[in-house]
Amino acid sequence: MKQEFLSVFEFNQRYRNEDDCLQAIAKMRWPNGFICPSCQHDDGYRLSRRRVIECALCKHQTSITAGTIFHKTRVPLLKWFWLIFFVAQDKGGASALRLSKQLDMYFRTVWHILHKLRKVMSKRDNEVIRLSTLIQMDEAYFGGPKRKTQVLVMVEEEKGRAGNLVMKKIFGQKVPSGPGIKKAIEAHVDNESSQHFVADCAWAHSAPTKMGHTVKTHKSTPESASKDLGWLHLAVSLAKTFILGTYHGVSKKYLQSYLDEFCYRFNRRFKESQLHDSLLRACIYSPPVNYLL
Repeated sequence: MKQEFLSVFEFNQRYRNEDDCLQAIAKMRWPNGFICPSCQHDDGYRLSRRRVIECALCKHQTSITAGTIFHKTRVPLLKWFWLIFFVAQDKGGASALRLSKQLDMYFRTVWHILHKLRKVMSKRDNEVIRLSTLIQMDEAYFGGPKRKTQVLVMVEEEKGRAGNLVMKKIFGQKVPSGPGIKKAIEAHVDNESSQHFVADCAWAHSAPTKMGHTVKTHKSTPESASKDLGWLHLAVSLAKTFILGTYHGVSKKYLQSYLDEFCYRFNRRFKESQLHDSLLRACIYSPPVNYLL
């Protein structure tokens, strides 16, 4: 059944208080009913004043939020859920400043939570995204003239449209970083069989060839780039608009986090109605994230 887009009114009706949020987490963690991790008994009851379920047989208490991104959080779950909702519903992204005003929260608290959500997005894509078949590959530069950061971009060409996208910072600004490219390919490309890459003539693009893939190169001109790497350049343009339009630029230190958010959205752009539940489920199945400055 096709999942409908969740409106603000529907969200407010579904998640009215902390108990509603806890029930949602418990339902996603145990879709077939609670199972005690100690004795495997299939019956338990919630303790009203705590975030735990007590086994009806052995009395073992299991925290509903343990092992999730919400574990030991001091921020009310309802505000977490609202943050996830706003992040998921706005394809252009949501700034910490705007959300702090909308939810009456401290800016720094919202900023930390947003970076934790980006960590969850990155972890999820690292687990499920493997590029295959025909892959456009090139480097792009993000940032101003004095602080440019080199980013490896790989996007699938799939039935006349762009498929999944990967963007990873690589190092060695004077020349493309061969080891960085090899590492990204190992992590994000299906290397069990030979894939076909389209790239320019940069020497570092020999990395996929050494790994057993096929690489078609072309001279780096505006005409050839538009023809052979059209989806890649479109993705780069959209990513820069995403970062500049919503966040007005980001530092080199945090650039990868924002690229991860953009790729997560891009890779699910045909499933926008499912993005909220997808992100909420990823948060529930993600271990606690200790985000450090």
